[in-house]
Amino acid sequence: MLYYGCMEILVFIIYIIVFLYSVIFHEIAHGLVANKFGDDTARISGRISLNPLVHIDIFGSVLFPLLLYLSSGMAFGYAKPVPVNPYRLKNGKVSYRLVALAGVVTNLLLAIIAALVLNLALKIFGLNLDNLGVIFFAYVLNLNLILAIFNILPLPGFDGFNFLTTFDWFTKFISRTPLANPLFMLQYGLLVSLLLLMVFMPIINNIFVFVFNLFARIFGL
Repeated sequence: MLYYGCMEILVFIIYIIVFLYSVIFHEIAHGLVANKFGDDTARISGRISLNPLVHIDIFGSVLFPLLLYLSSGMAFGYAKPVPVNPYRLKNGKVSYRLVALAGVVTNLLLAIIAALVLNLALKIFGLNLDNLGVIFFAYVLNLNLILAIFNILPLPGFDGFNFLTTFDWFTKFISRTPLANPLFMLQYGLLVSLLLLMVFMPIINNIFVFVFNLFARIFGL
């Protein structure tokens, strides 16, 4: 019993560490790409850092994912968004698109690396599923795929939405809705996104299943 209790604690700690740093790497990627294209706002704000304290949002990084984990066994959350000034970016909209996609691409790369490591660990070295190293990389794979899929969604506050705002047809469409009102978004943006997530969750779940199965087939997991 003591062994299993210690294992549960270690697994939970691994989960939290992987989750936090998956989100942090996501945000750092935004800042690094923005800095490369001329906007050093994130860098001079001290946000291109591995120090979790500068990225943690009390609700989004701690309370919300903890509640989800305790209630469903799965956590999703967010860190403080890295500040980006699109007007300082070279090449304007093209650069902003790359900034918006940087976090998702980073999560996908981390997931691919984790999948490759898991393939070696399970098939070449024959490690068991309860090995802490295997558990660590399994969480890296799963959480980064979850973050990549969620963030590519075209919902307010997500990278997919920010990416689409660089296209005139999308901004014209949004201009006819309350989503174009900064005050409305400041007050209700998070609530709108959560409600839309609930409405479209069946579709999102199908996307999850497809992507996870695709990774399993590609990497032989």
